[in-house]
Amino acid sequence: MYNKQDAVMTRGFAIMCMLVLHLFCRTGTDVFGTPLIWLDHETPFVYLFGFYSEICVSIYSICMGYAQYHLYLNKKADAISVWKRILKLMLNYWIILVIFSILGLMYPSQKLIPGTLTDFIKSIILLHSYNGAWWFLNTYIIFLLTPVSIKFYPVKKLSAKVGLILCFIFQTGWFLFNKLGYWPVFKENEHVLAFVMKEVHNLLDVLPSALAGGYLCKSDAVTKINNYIVGFFTNKTVRKTALCCMWIMIFVVMNLIHKAVLTFIFAIVSFLLFNIWDKSKLSRKVWLFLGKHSTNIWLCHMFFYSTLFTGLIQTFRYPLVMLGLLLVLCVSVSYIEILLERFINKLFVLINPCKAGEAKKE
Repeated sequence: MYNKQDAVMTRGFAIMCMLVLHLFCRTGTDVFGTPLIWLDHETPFVYLFGFYSEICVSIYSICMGYAQYHLYLNKKADAISVWKRILKLMLNYWIILVIFSILGLMYPSQKLIPGTLTDFIKSIILLHSYNGAWWFLNTYIIFLLTPVSIKFYPVKKLSAKVGLILCFIFQTGWFLFNKLGYWPVFKENEHVLAFVMKEVHNLLDVLPSALAGGYLCKSDAVTKINNYIVGFFTNKTVRKTALCCMWIMIFVVMNLIHKAVLTFIFAIVSFLLFNIWDKSKLSRKVWLFLGKHSTNIWLCHMFFYSTLFTGLIQTFRYPLVMLGLLLVLCVSVSYIEILLERFINKLFVLINPCKAGEAKKE
């Protein structure tokens, strides 16, 4: 049941969660704009949606693990295929990097990007970052480059039920390990070690969710749960109502418990609910559209409210207006990136005509 279109729509769901998290998971003096409804003098109503949206990284990681295990099962996880995916993603990233570096030069009040020539060169090879959301880029590439025999060893050996339980135990233990401050702190002159350990830390952050994605793929959980739901709620209207109530319950429970350590569980349930939801044609188009642009939105959204054009989005005051404007700006940049990427690919084909023949064969 879970196919390529479903994967794209799930990325669309994840990117919306990311935008809502970054804009609205704020209280007190950190609140953006002027929310109309407040729970108390510190907490706007929209914060509830921001906190729920903390599932975004876990959702992305589940998608990553699911996709990689699916490719492994279909024998498409060889080294050449992996490097092609990495190069495609890096081209995407480099175009965004250049676009905002040019904008940074045109916007002299902000010297963060491109900064020094050294900063720019280091950013090209992912040793420096202008954007807090870019940390996942390194983690994703490291996960791709990790041999299947290593990263999916537990997925191949354990049943989905046992594996998911162990993933949760590991996630909880890792959360407590960090909460208690056991991760080492490095001196200012230990740059290389600090960088390596930061990447290891980030990888361990997403590993339980990525492995969970592998287990969900291995067990074909989406299809099985959907068949069970369809069999239990035979009436389509009743089924939709029941799923809607489940989602509201997840939203309410997550905010009532308010424990980040449980984000892993809520992310898995939300992933399953989203993919067994019987979407309308309009809904599918919206999620597919967001999924298509999700990578570019992820790579550029922070520039419009914190990194380069600081405070731009906040000037529009109201949450829905801010979210809508951020989407418009990010999608506009995304279309520019897509056009530039197509131009570069065509140019590459002209320079290497033999590659055109290979592409047609594929």
